[in-house]
Amino acid sequence: MYLFWEISLKTNTDIEGKVAAGGNIDFVGGLGSKLSGNSGNVVIAGQNLTLSNSQVYHGNAVYGGSANVSSNVGFPQGTLSKANPIDFNEAGKELRGLSEYLATLTPTGKTTVQPWGAINLSGSGTAFNVFNLAGSSVSKTNYFEIKGDANSSIVVNISGKDVSLQNFGFNIIGTDKQKVIYNFYEATNLTASGIGIQGSILAPLANFNFNNGEVNGNLVVASLKGNGESHNHLFNGDLPDVPTKYYTQPPTHTQVPEPANLPALGLIAVVFGLFCYKRNQATCLE
Repeated sequence: MYLFWEISLKTNTDIEGKVAAGGNIDFVGGLGSKLSGNSGNVVIAGQNLTLSNSQVYHGNAVYGGSANVSSNVGFPQGTLSKANPIDFNEAGKELRGLSEYLATLTPTGKTTVQPWGAINLSGSGTAFNVFNLAGSSVSKTNYFEIKGDANSSIVVNISGKDVSLQNFGFNIIGTDKQKVIYNFYEATNLTASGIGIQGSILAPLANFNFNNGEVNGNLVVASLKGNGESHNHLFNGDLPDVPTKYYTQPPTHTQVPEPANLPALGLIAVVFGLFCYKRNQATCLE
């Protein structure tokens, strides 16, 4: 699932899985095309839902405020109704806590930033690897490579409030994109264009301007604008248990502006349950 605070995608695009926003959704394009059967609630807007020239596949669309849905929007296997099935307050706390905790983990692998801009991350051979990168390095890179064994889940912690991902390729060797998370734990502004991101993005404080590209994984941001696509290759790796204090204490990093009744929760492609990551057992937000 994809989870945001505010979504504004008014140029025809595609989100292959589920999407949820604590605020408004304004969308043109296909939703849920890679889901199977009737998958329940595919689109969830905590406030207002605006859809035009769209198709909601394999399930329902629900909204907490009002709906402005054009006659050219289809619901072939579902319905449109008013409801509030997600506690966005709690989901926001968990996502911010997860991001903040992952940022404290000790790096395990080797990180090399080449003078010409390439980034090479090499795992230590364990089942879980952590890397730290500066956002300034990521913003200037022209090649991004990750090596890990077949069972390795990988967290890439990326610092910095303003980070861009533009016009470079990813090469993931040994492990799989569905076991990789890029944790932008400080970012309040995130930009991507001309890129196919291999893995999931966790950036719960960030306003994401996403054009001319795709994310092959979960996407969690504070708000989303642009025409980028989100492909339904959800994270299925293993992460450590998150200490309770990260879910109860307020975030230490600067937050994006938030509505009076909700923490800065903007996510575009994933909720805590969307990640559906494995600890002792899978945790999924239905």
